[in-house]
Amino acid sequence: MRMSIRKMIVTQVASVRTGRPRDQAVNRAILDAARDLIAEQGYGSFSIEAVAARAAVAKQSIYRRWASKGALLIDLYMDGLESARPLPGTGFGPDFKALMSQTVQRQRDMAYANVLKGLMIEAQSDADLRQLFIAKIVAPRRETLRRVLLQAKDKGELPAGLDVEMMLDLTFGAVWFNMIATVEGIQSDFPERALGVFETLMAARSGA
Repeated sequence: MRMSIRKMIVTQVASVRTGRPRDQAVNRAILDAARDLIAEQGYGSFSIEAVAARAAVAKQSIYRRWASKGALLIDLYMDGLESARPLPGTGFGPDFKALMSQTVQRQRDMAYANVLKGLMIEAQSDADLRQLFIAKIVAPRRETLRRVLLQAKDKGELPAGLDVEMMLDLTFGAVWFNMIATVEGIQSDFPERALGVFETLMAARSGA
């Protein structure tokens, strides 16, 4: 029976939050080793054995913290992202650009780009990994942008009838398309260009 998303998250969090300095140092060594290896070798050649060797820890030490390669890489992708600089809170435009800049900056880093592309592919054939991927990477980022959009609607910055879920799909769909289906990858000016398109469409709809 497949684990529920909630149970999978609780299991992963409980395994990492040991609260002891020595264990935290081991966690950091494992994540740093994983980041270096995924940047050097890509997703296909990445292995727990190689991480253990690079981090100078036993393989069992990794599996006590992460149940699989995918679970480790999901936490690597989110490492530091949730504690990134908070959104300005000064309106839709600044908040949208700040959130998208966080996303773009992470995906322009080769290590994190390798992680995300590999996870997206493997998740199509691994139902448990797909659930964990959605719960820990996709859902939190969508929820953050959803709050930005809803607040903008409440303030009258966006039309009351805006389809928020479709705007989420369009935004993140464009991000991921640029990452996996273009030669040059996602560009650093994506946040400004995406915001410009949305603002133009909104202005046209309102007759401005």
